[in-house]
Amino acid sequence: MVSARSASMKRTLIWAMAIGAVLAGSAGAQGARTAAAASWPLAVLPVDGAHIAYRDINPTAKGTPLLLIVGYGSTMAEWDPTLVARLAQSRRLIMFDNRGMGNSTGSVQGLTVQTMANDAAGLIRALKLGRTDVLGWSMGGFIAQQLALQDPRLVRRLILASTDPGSPHTNPGAPAVIQTLTDPATTPRALLPILFPADQQPAAQTWLTAIGSQPGLTAQDFTAPAATLAAQKLATTTFWLGPGDGTYARLSRLAAPTLVAYGADDVIVPPSNAQILLGRIPHASALRVADAGHAFLFQDPATIAATFSAFLQRGSVTRR
Repeated sequence: MVSARSASMKRTLIWAMAIGAVLAGSAGAQGARTAAAASWPLAVLPVDGAHIAYRDINPTAKGTPLLLIVGYGSTMAEWDPTLVARLAQSRRLIMFDNRGMGNSTGSVQGLTVQTMANDAAGLIRALKLGRTDVLGWSMGGFIAQQLALQDPRLVRRLILASTDPGSPHTNPGAPAVIQTLTDPATTPRALLPILFPADQQPAAQTWLTAIGSQPGLTAQDFTAPAATLAAQKLATTTFWLGPGDGTYARLSRLAAPTLVAYGADDVIVPPSNAQILLGRIPHASALRVADAGHAFLFQDPATIAATFSAFLQRGSVTRR
C-alpha cells in the first residue's frame, strides 16, 4: 500500500521544481507569466459534508461566471495562471479543489464522478452564481458532463477539455501511460512527457515555472493524499468506464452549448474520444489543437484563453 507521505510526494515535487525554476531563472524572461490566480484569497464553504476550498477571482464582474474543474490528482494551484488571468479579464471566475485534495476536506469513501459533480453544484448554489459557464479538464470534464446533465439549470455553456464520455465506448490511454499518471510516486520528470508532446517540453517547464511564480502558495496547495488518489482512480476507471456508467448513453440530452477541445497528440485521453463526444452531443463545436497533448491548455495559455472566451461569448467556434 502506498503511504500518505509518498502519495503527496508528486505534488510536493512539482511545487519544489517550479519554485526552483523561478529562483534559478531557468525559464528566462519570456517564460514569466501573470501570477494573478493565487493572489486571490482562499475561502472554504461547507458542501454536502465536505469543506470545499475555492478562489473567487474578479468577483464583482458582471455577466456569467465561469467555474473551472480540475483533473485527476490535481489541485486548483495547477491551473496555468495566465490562462486563469486571461479568462477572468472580463468575468467572475471560480476555481476549487475537489474534495480531499489540496485545501478541501471531506470523505472520499465510495467516491464517484457524481459525488464530485454534486460538490460542484453545491458550490454554485452556495455562491449563488446562477447559470454558470463550466470548463472541465480531464477528470474535470467527466464532472462537468455529469453536472450539466443532472443540473441543467445550473450550466449555461460548457467546455470539455481533454476528456471522454466514459462507459466501455471510451478509448483509454495505453496501460503504461495510465499507470504513470495514477502512480502516487510519479515525479514530474515522468509525468511531463505524458502531459506534453516531446517537442513541447519547454512549454512544460514554463508551466511549472508559472505555477511556482504564484505568490503565497505552499505545499498544502498541492497536497494529494493517498486515499484521495486511490478513490479518484477507482471513480475514473472502474466506475466511469463500466457498463452503463459514464455519460455516453445520456449525451444526446446535453442541452448546454458545448465546446469539445483536445490536443491532437493526447496519449492520456486519445483524440478519438473527442470524436465520440462530438458525435453524440447536439450542436457541439470542436477545437483541435495541433502538436499538443493532454495539457494543451497550458502550452499556449493566452491563445487558448482567447479561444475559450470567444466560445463563451458566442456559443460556437470555427471547426478545425
